[in-house]
Amino acid sequence: MIKNILLFSLLILTLTSMCFADNISVTSYVDKNTVSLNELLNLTVEIKSEEQIDAEPEIPQLTGFQIVGQSSSSSTSIEIINNEMTRSVTQSFTYSLRPLKTGSFTIPPIYTKFKNKTFRSKTINVTVVETNSNIQQTRKNTQKLDKNTSNTIQIFLQATPSKSEVFIGEPFTVKYILYSNKGLVGLNAEKMPEFAGFVKEETFQTKNITHTLEVISGIRYYAYHISDYTLFPTYANTFNLDKMELLCAYEVPAKSFFDFGTTKRVYIQSNTSTIKIKSIPVAGQPDNFSGAVGQFDIKSELSSSKVKTGESVTLTLTIAGSGNIRMFDPPTMPVIPNIDTFPPEESDDLYQPDNISGKKVIKYILIPEEPGTYNLPAISFTYFEPRSETYKTINTRSLSLNIERGKIVPGSLSYIRPHDIDIQGLDIHFIITKNIISDYVLIVKQAWFWIFIVLSLLSIVAALIIKKEREKLLQDKAYYRARISNKKLQKDLDEVQAALKNNDVSGFIVAAANALKNFIANKCNISAGASTIQDISSQFNKNKLPQIDVDKIIDFLKMTDSARFGGTKFSHEELEEKYNELNTILQNLSKTKFRKKR
Repeated sequence: MIKNILLFSLLILTLTSMCFADNISVTSYVDKNTVSLNELLNLTVEIKSEEQIDAEPEIPQLTGFQIVGQSSSSSTSIEIINNEMTRSVTQSFTYSLRPLKTGSFTIPPIYTKFKNKTFRSKTINVTVVETNSNIQQTRKNTQKLDKNTSNTIQIFLQATPSKSEVFIGEPFTVKYILYSNKGLVGLNAEKMPEFAGFVKEETFQTKNITHTLEVISGIRYYAYHISDYTLFPTYANTFNLDKMELLCAYEVPAKSFFDFGTTKRVYIQSNTSTIKIKSIPVAGQPDNFSGAVGQFDIKSELSSSKVKTGESVTLTLTIAGSGNIRMFDPPTMPVIPNIDTFPPEESDDLYQPDNISGKKVIKYILIPEEPGTYNLPAISFTYFEPRSETYKTINTRSLSLNIERGKIVPGSLSYIRPHDIDIQGLDIHFIITKNIISDYVLIVKQAWFWIFIVLSLLSIVAALIIKKEREKLLQDKAYYRARISNKKLQKDLDEVQAALKNNDVSGFIVAAANALKNFIANKCNISAGASTIQDISSQFNKNKLPQIDVDKIIDFLKMTDSARFGGTKFSHEELEEKYNELNTILQNLSKTKFRKKR
């Protein structure tokens, strides 16, 4: 018995070790792709696993470089999502490399062995030049956002379509991911893509500034997933997909002890992606083709195989697969003698996250009029398959329906049709022969006539006032924003109150900061995305707001920034105090008249 227990425990440990081994990843990256002879290159190797393991990277022979120093560190992170805890251990090994000569070199994969398995990273390309001036020429495409410091931030917005060539109606996805070699503290969408020539479905939109880490060309970036779209082409052409424009904010480090640092902003556009849309071939197109593009299966079933005359039975067709499920017509139901068929009811069920796969459910109402056994013929469905560039026709199986004689006599009013009511025997009405109009009075002598005239004049005046107000709203952006500021504020405060009620500290801080910044932006007619502390302070100085009120607003915004990015925690009582403080600030601002920026 003890021997069996020991063997079982050994088996469990072995399986656990194998599981850990399968979840190991090795990533290598450098701090720059171009380095001069008088600089050092930092090569970092990260080994990630679910548990602490005894493994070190094996550095191969490096052509063109010499290892002059190394260091290591280890970190553990624990996440709890939906009451499930996940643990990740990262071991980092950093090597300082001294270039030996100029040229283009490849750092080979870094290997790590654990439990008789080998894991490796990807190769990295590095260029070694003579001097720093050559580096500046080589890095001419790198965007330097902070000209007052030596810190250079590389940031780009990548639009990645899942396909480069598709047919009309064939869906594909486009992902927008923002990459930055430094962490961002703010994002604001300035222009979202419209995708003219496509039916657009937005399947993902980020709500929080969260990131993952990705290595691209040997450089590690913070990756911010912005949005995903599923597109359905409507006509043949070659398209350059619309660009997305973002306003990104990042922190510039302090230059000295007395410098607290600042926040810089930059506009970023996504790259240009070209998609070729091809026409569906006309040659060989079947007559029953309804516009379905993709790959599908079809099945049919009856709600009952035995009914009586005058009773309804439902024939359900289910077309499942991937493609433009919402955009094709249902198959045509063949005519069945002695069975009345009504227009079908359709419903679509698309699967997340891309809305490309799913099913279309089509229900036909059938009402038999004569008893007997009927064989419902197979229903054919034709679609175009992009993979083979051919038309495919699939069929349902034939079904048997047994009809028994009911109580209703055939040909009489036996049922109520869906969406249509037949009434028989009530289509003849008596002709009215008596003149019921006994008196004629001039309309101008009626009181209701003059009431109608007065109301009409008042309506015209009201319409002119509304038109003038509408024109003012359209022409004067500052006036429009001032009009909607209180309505927008109430909506923002509802989110603040909801977060306070749920004791959601993170949600409260974000909602409170947004409420205050949006209200100030609408009052001052400035961009909400540009509402930094410096911009807000400048606007208040222009409008001569009392310094004591300015200090309270700046302190509140600094508190929200510190809580969002510094991890400050508050109790429920402290959140209520912050809510009261926010209300006081907003009440004072409501009483202030701002000079509107035009």
